[in-house]
Amino acid sequence: MHTQKIGYLEFRYGNNAKRRTVNVGDNIQSIAVRRLLNRLNIERANVVGIDRDSLREYEGEPVKLIMNGCFHDECFPLPPQIQPIFFGFNAETESVITKNKALFQKHQPIGCRDNATKRMFDKHRIAAFVTGCATLTLERREKPVVDGKPVIAFGAGSGVLQQNLLENIPKPILEDARLVYQREPVSAVPLNDGAVKKMDALAQTYLDLYKNEASIVVTPLLHVASPCVAMGIPVVLARRDRDDRFTAIDRLLPVYTPAEFSSIDWTAHAHEVEALKGAMANVAEKLLQGAKPVAGDLAVLSRTFEAAPVLQAPRSSKLGRRFRKIFGRR
Repeated sequence: MHTQKIGYLEFRYGNNAKRRTVNVGDNIQSIAVRRLLNRLNIERANVVGIDRDSLREYEGEPVKLIMNGCFHDECFPLPPQIQPIFFGFNAETESVITKNKALFQKHQPIGCRDNATKRMFDKHRIAAFVTGCATLTLERREKPVVDGKPVIAFGAGSGVLQQNLLENIPKPILEDARLVYQREPVSAVPLNDGAVKKMDALAQTYLDLYKNEASIVVTPLLHVASPCVAMGIPVVLARRDRDDRFTAIDRLLPVYTPAEFSSIDWTAHAHEVEALKGAMANVAEKLLQGAKPVAGDLAVLSRTFEAAPVLQAPRSSKLGRRFRKIFGRR
């Protein structure tokens, strides 16, 4: 009997011949989706990896593909063998939507990774809702670590560590911290199968480090903050700007930018997201079944992601009092 294949995204970067490093956070997304499919009792033999950056050249067997993560114009049009499951979808530019309106209209409502993407669909009158990032479905660690160490995880570009952030990290955290640079050099793109496996293994190593050893994680990176929130690890998310990609996770924890670095609450605590995680998994399951998600699960997503950001950009001299009101001081 023929069984429908379920696809998750791999990242081989064949669209950028000049690339010399890869973002290991992409592989963390791949791992999260594979684990989610396992949670939904989909047999591993029926799960296949498909390269995001050569989607339109796909010539394999028919597949339902979880379309999570960031998509650029060169990912489209999709071939007929791919049935897209929009869960955690992020459009890199508005042209992704305008050039592929018929596709999105056919598959609406679109499950978006963030509010910024949802707003673009709203603008073009395509029904959409926010699911959050697939990495939020990773398993919570069983218990807090004993004698854990702080971890400072960073990357390149907008994911670099800001100098004035380092100046504001308390000395005990800074002196004991383990540094993780969540990018990795590559010799050539597109990545071959061996290189993809190597990056997956490295991503798993970082996830294990965060889960088993981190007392707190300080990071500017979405795909460090999001999986760590899911795993029940205290997170300080501090970066140079309020990037649109963070317009879902900023409903769960503060996104600090340089104006607020001196007011960061370093007594960060783990967040309880198990109900959200369960709703996300249920919605993904219904989408894979071609069914409408249950209203109760959609309500959980709506209450979470349609709320105001935990921390708004400062607008007045009342910033200090606002911080104390939001976080308190212990």
